Amino acid sequence: MKSKDWLNRQKRDFYVKKAKKQGYLSRAAYKLIEIDNKFQIIKKSKKILEFGAAPGGWSQVVIEINPKIEITAIDLLELKINHPQITFFKDDYLKFNYSKKENYYDLILSDIAPNTTGHQSTDHLRLSNMLFEIIELIDKILISGGTFVTKIWKGSEEKELINKLKKKFKIVSYFKPDSSRKDSAEIFIVAINFIK
Repeated sequence: MKSKDWLNRQKRDFYVKKAKKQGYLSRAAYKLIEIDNKFQIIKKSKKILEFGAAPGGWSQVVIEINPKIEITAIDLLELKINHPQITFFKDDYLKFNYSKKENYYDLILSDIAPNTTGHQSTDHLRLSNMLFEIIELIDKILISGGTFVTKIWKGSEEKELINKLKKKFKIVSYFKPDSSRKDSAEIFIVAINFIK
């Protein structure tokens, strides 16, 4: 999509307008609100790790729902929210040090995405590779019974991703929020009850 078309779409977008009005940093905040309304994952969590956290729309939602929660947020881009419950690392998720004992989480959120090329199958493969890497990390960083929520773009690797998660979690569900654009290949996977 050309940047001019993207800007025009953003100006017309109901959720972009709503986010500005309600003080959210991005329209993505509503996707997490819808996910939590359905799966009730945030209130019972104590420690969250968030991949692809910038600009901070999901962190805002998490703090709103559960003000006592601890968030570790990782992104190569700057986080635009500053809050005592958020520890932000401007870092590559693959180079981050997960070996500290305190870095054990009961909820992992991922809204991570590569820079898009506009070529749907290429973008799908690039995001899928990132997710395969995150799924490999899960054994090290998620506690038994924990939850993993991630965005994926539908495509050829989707089945393999789901199969990998089904080996690690008791419940694996698809969810397409109303706030996700209808023409988007984006869908969310909610994996509950991690088997350590």
